[in-house]
Amino acid sequence: MDAPLLMVVGGSTGAGKSTLVNSLLGREVTPPGVLRPTTRAPVLACHPADQRWFEGDRVLPGLARTIGGPAGPGGLQLVPTDALPAGLALLDSPDIDSVEEVNRDLSRQLLSAADAWLFVTTAARYADAVPWELLHVARDRGTALSLVLDRTPPDAIDDVSRHLMQMLSDRGLGTTELLVVPEAELEGGFLPQSALAPVASWLD
Repeated sequence: MDAPLLMVVGGSTGAGKSTLVNSLLGREVTPPGVLRPTTRAPVLACHPADQRWFEGDRVLPGLARTIGGPAGPGGLQLVPTDALPAGLALLDSPDIDSVEEVNRDLSRQLLSAADAWLFVTTAARYADAVPWELLHVARDRGTALSLVLDRTPPDAIDDVSRHLMQMLSDRGLGTTELLVVPEAELEGGFLPQSALAPVASWLD
């Protein structure tokens, strides 16, 4: 049996990746908002049938596993969930531009272990330099790339998407899948299904 595909969800501080992961799973498994930059432990969600692949040190060695609660520094929280199909694991990574060096280093370590990278940015921050550096690193490693344009004002979706696609093309990343999540009010801390639909449908 083949190992599940490991998709790392990465992005800058405040991009909304933890909210995106929580919304996809339908429960809060990773702290969003201002708590996130100080959280060193990544969170890996997978189908219960795939849990065994991540309990040992074949994947992400050196990170102590925790199930059923948050992991401490240097750890990895495993979250088995039926919200994901068997064969796919989502890993919420620390912020790539965290104020803490250990977080930045860990995010790069996780990127190197990923089969695919789902990078989350926003309409206000997609031109920042650091993400583009890592997108090129992922491309050069042969990591499959997808980009979530989060919290995009509905009236700006066409213009921002067009500009971002042009930037991707100009930088040799034109095959990157672009998924646009429109700006929307959270419902109980989660994105409404209408806003989440582009990413949820793509993962299915």
